[in-house]
Amino acid sequence: MSESQSLSALFAPASVAVVGASRSRSKVGGMVLANLLAAGYRGVVHAVNPAAAAAGQSLAGLAPLASSSELPHGVDLAVLCLPRAAALPELALLASRGVRAAIVLAAGFRETGRQGFLAEQELTRIAREAGMLLLGPNSLGLINTACSLNVSFAAGHPAPGGVSFFSQSGAMCVSVLDWAMGLGLGFSKFVSLGNKACLNEAAALRALGDDPETRVILGYCESVEDGREFLAAAREVAARKPVLLLKAGITPAGARAVSAHTGSASGSPAAYHAAFRQAGVIHVGEMSELFSLAQTFALLLPPAGGGLAVVTNAGGPGILAADACARTQLSLPRPAAATLERLLAELPGFASLYNPVDLLGDAGPDRYRTALAYLLADPNIHAALAMLTPTARSEPLQTARAVIEAAHGPDNPQTKPVAACLLGGAAVRPAREALHAAGIPCFDYPETAVAALAALHGRAARVRRDEHAPPADAEEFLPWDDEALSIIEAAQTQGLRELGGVTALEAAHAAGLPVLTTGLARSSAEAVRLAGEIGLPVTLRLALRGGETSGDECFGAGVSPPLADPEAVRRAFGAITSSAARLRPEAGVSGCLVQAAAGIPREGFRLEAGFARDPQFGPLVSFGMAGVGSDLLGDVSHRLAPLTREDAREMLREVRFYPLLRGVGGGQVVSLAALERLLLGVSRLAWRAPALAGASFTPVLAGTEGVFVAGARLALV
Repeated sequence: MSESQSLSALFAPASVAVVGASRSRSKVGGMVLANLLAAGYRGVVHAVNPAAAAAGQSLAGLAPLASSSELPHGVDLAVLCLPRAAALPELALLASRGVRAAIVLAAGFRETGRQGFLAEQELTRIAREAGMLLLGPNSLGLINTACSLNVSFAAGHPAPGGVSFFSQSGAMCVSVLDWAMGLGLGFSKFVSLGNKACLNEAAALRALGDDPETRVILGYCESVEDGREFLAAAREVAARKPVLLLKAGITPAGARAVSAHTGSASGSPAAYHAAFRQAGVIHVGEMSELFSLAQTFALLLPPAGGGLAVVTNAGGPGILAADACARTQLSLPRPAAATLERLLAELPGFASLYNPVDLLGDAGPDRYRTALAYLLADPNIHAALAMLTPTARSEPLQTARAVIEAAHGPDNPQTKPVAACLLGGAAVRPAREALHAAGIPCFDYPETAVAALAALHGRAARVRRDEHAPPADAEEFLPWDDEALSIIEAAQTQGLRELGGVTALEAAHAAGLPVLTTGLARSSAEAVRLAGEIGLPVTLRLALRGGETSGDECFGAGVSPPLADPEAVRRAFGAITSSAARLRPEAGVSGCLVQAAAGIPREGFRLEAGFARDPQFGPLVSFGMAGVGSDLLGDVSHRLAPLTREDAREMLREVRFYPLLRGVGGGQVVSLAALERLLLGVSRLAWRAPALAGASFTPVLAGTEGVFVAGARLALV
């Protein structure tokens, strides 16, 4: 059976068997059967219940079967409403009857320990050998409104719509379902993945990406089974549809809870952040954000730009909205001259027209309608946010209707996105309901509204950028010598676990990184000789453990200033090595690294680049300031290899010290292109050298003169 046939059997079955069906709504089998029939499913339904069959009892008007062996051959979908012990033999029986897809609702599998893990493995084996698509175990079930299918034990059935949701947590499915029903937001699919024995998040993404009824995809992830498969699927689907994912387990406490919940490893937060960014997935931080973004993407078209008009009847909320805009890529452009003339002619003299547009506390529906109509016609404006605070003279419901007219009427021929923010509670509740019913997102707080519109704009801007971005490869910018791999392989042969010092720098140089010319001196005479060969001036750095690890981070006096004559080199060598031997005799001082200093930045920055091999996603490239400060402050950017040039640019722009690299504050201006090439080179080394568990290139000396790697440490697997 092809993958498309299996997915069709699961999502749009022509026949469904409820195994363990019941008349009791307090039992899972009773809930599933009741939901299936209440949804109006038009296919063939089989109910399997040995006791009811033996007693001659009907189940919801259906004649029950005594066993799954009585099912006709080739039923599309079977839903197993049975405990773990019964699920395994039942799945084998269903496989023998040619069932194409199955949902296992029972818990008690790998999330419970070794016995449960082995049971889940057997469940997976049965399904795969039979060519059966398996959803679960530990699943809440599945809903497809397009074919009136509800084989879940959730309460309620959503209205049809363009949003689909997949989740590793059944409880999240229930909460999102109830929220959607309360808001009147239509949904296409609900998929509870459970333990993901066969159908994982990547498969769910691809299925929903290919689903014509799904326009927006929401997801809740606790773990990812195959990081690279997920990244490929997410990138492919997010290029066509908005994908919003809420990732749980991003703290140590959360990761422990994930393991207890589903028996899965949560994974590195930095790797997930990088994967979501590179795939174009919108990373949602909390449930309230998931709900606000869901309605925004479901109801609004993408804006053509980031110019937002804020219309309000109170100054305070307008200022909060302006502050929120400043934290995003949205702007508050001044209306065009023609727009200002029209607003001046229609609005009171005390109204503020320069965005936010303050209509004053006595503003009625007509004032809102007029202001929105003029602003939506302005070429500088790409979206609008209508805000209202209930006052003694405001008319919330009538104002909501005016906003609806402006958003959906002839005054908005380009269908620019319009959202609303109604502050308050009981006084604005009918207005909120009217806006929701009309398909206009309505928010409680200015910050939430602006963040949602910013996310809408951010995705639209990325899609436009990606459509025109040429592919980039490190080969365009950097040379490569296979000697890099030879050095690493030789170290493996010797049984080494780490390379540092000269050897690591030689490997980095062969990989195309801008490495300083370096030699290892074990005596002052050798230091003078190397300085002559390299060319004065030079810098000395302490070398430990046979020169394989640079020790300049271990001792405050482990690095010399540039030395311009042989005698200075001789004295510096003696001072550095004797001081280190006295302070840390156990460190194993073996000499100094002698490095070129001509044309090397002296007043620039000490940076660090590197990578670590994430167990789920592979090599994760990092960039920050050298030393422990960046890690402690969280000022490190990450991307998954292989990087594109745009990935490298984003890594530079994300660190908080980026303005300093551009010379803000009067410092040196660093070549950003050179830093991009460095990151592309690190990425290429990580991708081409699977024998490396990680690498750290520090310090990277960066300034007006260029970018140079002065130290390297390579960790072998």
